[in-house]
Amino acid sequence: MYIERLSGTFAATLPTGIILDVQGIGYGVELPLSTLVQLPRVGSKINLWISTYVREDSLRLFGFRTYEDRQTFEVLLSLGGVGPKVALAILSTLTLSAIERAVAKNDTKILESVPGVGARMAEKIIVELRPKVARLQVAKQLDLQEDFVRLDAAGFDPLLPHADNETKPSGREALFEDLNSALENLGYKDKIIQPLLLKLRKHSEFKDLQDLMRQALKELTQGSIEVERHGKAEKKKAEALPVVPPKIPKTLGFSDDSVF
Repeated sequence: MYIERLSGTFAATLPTGIILDVQGIGYGVELPLSTLVQLPRVGSKINLWISTYVREDSLRLFGFRTYEDRQTFEVLLSLGGVGPKVALAILSTLTLSAIERAVAKNDTKILESVPGVGARMAEKIIVELRPKVARLQVAKQLDLQEDFVRLDAAGFDPLLPHADNETKPSGREALFEDLNSALENLGYKDKIIQPLLLKLRKHSEFKDLQDLMRQALKELTQGSIEVERHGKAEKKKAEALPVVPPKIPKTLGFSDDSVF
């Protein structure tokens, strides 16, 4: 028996995910960056679709905002040579539409934009994924869109900024360290991470780790980071990348169902 979904309190942020408190039990749940950047403030109630990854010496939980994302992750894991790290990196970098487009057009460049995926692996993923695309379409059609974030007991939207959610100057550098760890775990190289952190330090204003990650993901998908290669700085331009995650609603006026 596997865990399909968890509902609980977002208790803390980890470099690769969160601690989700479900009736007093803290579950460590690993998340793709695309889900991490959409998390509300710590203490909010959230629901996550769960993929349980079991090996002889470990049991890992991976969480996703939608059922569709969870199914995509599991389909990716079924491909030869694709483990959790690569699957998470794909979902952190590409939308499902971009993945489907890569398969339909046999466009390896889309998948090569994912850290850790080279030309040979991209070709292999496309070949093995092509007969399984139908499973992704079924996930879209199923009416299993559960609530991701709910209004809290005080009756306000946890996605909106609040005074206690602001970053204190003393903790600013710790957030950059967490972002560095998260990007390393997703497979990004230091030559990409360090210029990104430098740019964000100089020009970025943010409220919390999720806000910082959201800005980092935007920079990465726009391909605007300078990288050092053979002693010369050059532009790293991403090809066929998707848009950033959906905009977060700015107004109230919804029930305690999903805001998405």
